[in-house]
Amino acid sequence: METKTLKSLATPLDREMMQKCIQLARRALGRTSPNPLVGAIIVKDGKIVGQGFHPEAGQPHAEVFALREAMERARGAKLYVNLEPCNHQGRTPPCTEAIIAAGVAQVVVGMIDPDPRVSGKGIERLKAAGIEVLVGVEEEDCQQLNEAFSHGIKYGRSFGILKYAMTLDGKIATTTGHSQWITSIAARQQVHQLRAACDAVIVGGNTVRRDNPHLTTHGAATHNPLRVVMSRSLDLPSTCHLWETNKAPTVVLTEKGVNPEKQRYLVNKGVEVNVVEF
Repeated sequence: METKTLKSLATPLDREMMQKCIQLARRALGRTSPNPLVGAIIVKDGKIVGQGFHPEAGQPHAEVFALREAMERARGAKLYVNLEPCNHQGRTPPCTEAIIAAGVAQVVVGMIDPDPRVSGKGIERLKAAGIEVLVGVEEEDCQQLNEAFSHGIKYGRSFGILKYAMTLDGKIATTTGHSQWITSIAARQQVHQLRAACDAVIVGGNTVRRDNPHLTTHGAATHNPLRVVMSRSLDLPSTCHLWETNKAPTVVLTEKGVNPEKQRYLVNKGVEVNVVEF
């Protein structure tokens, strides 16, 4: 059966359901790495009969949760998923086989999976089983949702985000070095939400000395990223929020032989100290 890729074939309901898949997927922000964020919805007779999202690596995929909720109602239904269903055995069985076994009649895919183990093979498997497939619905939003995942697959390295606050005249601090707060409360809340989607947040020693940051999501999400400090001198304060490792883990990167007393102090506080070459 031919795969339909023309976005013009998508109905308003198709676009609405794909946006709901994206919303579902975002519930697991920061917890699925190295896997992507995926949400799935099953619709029959215009009503949602099953939905789910991938909660974390090693757990069932979104399609499986949606199929479990739909049960027999999945037969002859339409399944929406923001990322192409997998067709290979990893930590979990192939989603394509579960979809076929459930008797789903149509599958609407937001974007093709860039992982070469999948990349079109899942769609081909569904087609071979007689399932109608529509690809590319709300594709831009689906690509943005898993931008970091796609970057990692394509380039083999982590996706980095540079974050800094700047005044309208191009300054990041006052002449005395004071920098709290340039941004508004709303902007800082947006940063906290962004952190929830990240595996780690990295700062230099000067930021620790001047700002004493928390580098957490401040309650915007249950997930806090790994906090990483890069310091050649290890001239860091003995008391700061980053050493409170009961809130979130902290790693300090420094050079060999630098300030062994401070290294021991940090290790005793629960901080992981790694020696690297800068």
